[in-house]
Amino acid sequence: MLDVTPENLYEEIQAAENLRDEHLETYSQLVGQFVGSSYRDMEGGGGDAPENHVYEYISLTIPRLIHDNPRVKVTTRRPVSQRMTATALQHGLNRWAKGTNIRHPLMMAGYDMLLNYGVMMTVQETQPGYDDTDPDSPQWPRCYRISPKRFIVDPLALSFEQSRFVGHVWIRDREDLLEEAKEDDSWNTEFIESMTDDVDVDTYRDSLGGKKDSPTRKEILGYEIWVPEVQYDDELGPMEGFNGTIYTLSMAQGTGDEIHVEYLRDPRPYYGPPSGPYTMFGAYCVPDNSFPLSPLVAVSGQSDDLNEHVIAAQRAAAQYKRMVFVDAKNKKLAQDVASSPDNFVVPVENLDRESIVPVELGGVTQQMIGYIQMARERLDRNSGVQDAQRGVVTGDATATEVQIAEASGSLRFAYIRRQFVDAVDDIVQKASWFMYHDDRVVFPIGIEAAEEMGVPEPFWRGGMQTAMTGERFEDLEMEVEAYSMERTNESLVQKRAMETLQIVTQSAPMMMQMPFLDWDALLKMVGDSMNMPELGELINKEGMQQFIQAQQEAQAAQQVDVAGGESSIARERAAQSLGL
Repeated sequence: MLDVTPENLYEEIQAAENLRDEHLETYSQLVGQFVGSSYRDMEGGGGDAPENHVYEYISLTIPRLIHDNPRVKVTTRRPVSQRMTATALQHGLNRWAKGTNIRHPLMMAGYDMLLNYGVMMTVQETQPGYDDTDPDSPQWPRCYRISPKRFIVDPLALSFEQSRFVGHVWIRDREDLLEEAKEDDSWNTEFIESMTDDVDVDTYRDSLGGKKDSPTRKEILGYEIWVPEVQYDDELGPMEGFNGTIYTLSMAQGTGDEIHVEYLRDPRPYYGPPSGPYTMFGAYCVPDNSFPLSPLVAVSGQSDDLNEHVIAAQRAAAQYKRMVFVDAKNKKLAQDVASSPDNFVVPVENLDRESIVPVELGGVTQQMIGYIQMARERLDRNSGVQDAQRGVVTGDATATEVQIAEASGSLRFAYIRRQFVDAVDDIVQKASWFMYHDDRVVFPIGIEAAEEMGVPEPFWRGGMQTAMTGERFEDLEMEVEAYSMERTNESLVQKRAMETLQIVTQSAPMMMQMPFLDWDALLKMVGDSMNMPELGELINKEGMQQFIQAQQEAQAAQQVDVAGGESSIARERAAQSLGL
């Protein structure tokens, strides 16, 4: 088990910070290139980058990652006993996503993910409009973006999921902590009062590498560390919803160069999902490393090489000069050349062809232009940004070439989007855990839920499902709907809607005529090819069975009426033949 004494935990934190800083070595440079030289005069920025590949890549990718709040779909492996719970939770999650405007922290995490890696923290807090000091106030989950420079992860872990501790750095006013300590005796008031103001605060304050000239706010830096393998209280374990322990510590200046480390507050059990409060956003996995790889970091060397040669070409173009050398003895000829306008004919007697020599100095050479073009094509090829993704079609390439280039670039962007959606799925899973288990989560879920559930004014109430019906949270499956976060392409949506309408209206009658086909598998195959995995669910099979049954009953009744009518006619004819 991990040794969680303050001194040992601080040594682990220092090792984690060193590893993190190695991965963030180019972070400020990439941010500087992204904002450009006119955004701010900053120290340690990206410098002059005429070919601003960082801005181009982010501006093309962010709208494909996050443009709107995600929509969540909830299903259950117990469709009979847990169906209403899944429906209510789905509406609750979608209402929560709008109420907390989760789009904004997700957008910030998307920027971080493209520049290096992103981190978000999901916690339980008081709903807006209620007293956050009252423990009985309604709660709900809330997501916060954690700066990559303030994130801490186990340096010996081979992946983020295998980390034995994860945490982040926070900065707070000393007075705020002392006020909070008056209401919560778990805070170490004596140690807080003994700490020196603003220790290491500037290190974490500015992500662009410059130092802000601001007055002191008497702030304190603290570390919040989650250790999943330590159960601090034997009576509060996973069965009660407590997974691991939260440690809060900081350091104070001792005598000389000595650093005194101590807990800022007592260790406390972590009430939350087993996966912990943190979610990491990353584009590409690196084997045996807990930090992912950003596409901009992977091609930063090629981007720098292109910018260096473009700057060299700019310098050469600025130094370009065009002069005319003439014979110094012929003063009149020199004066005529200097004073004559463009395309003016100057008659000269006994002109020697070698007495006038045009000379060009400096300028951009063909070798420079050739290498810049080669460097740009190499960068575009490795980053996946082609003219088709930029919306530029020159007409030089054939339609097939443009289509192939677009498909190749779209494949790369689709993978990055999938990685982003996976991280959002993890956040939704954490939020669902809090909403399902915590009985303090109570809020209305809207008119759509009322119409679907048949309840006049439905509320989501956490904790009741487990307590009353014995349902299990693990039987629920939460997933962000495909394409719900990205910007809508009107023409593509219209085309997909028309195709869906055509497929559904044609398939439904055929399902009744050919029940021997596996229509679920067939519609799933078609839906996957159209990026619409829910295509088969648009046909209500239960309603179809009821419709078929009603038709069969109507036909049977009609046959009985016809048979009854034929019998009465036969009896009348028989009676007539007998003279009755």
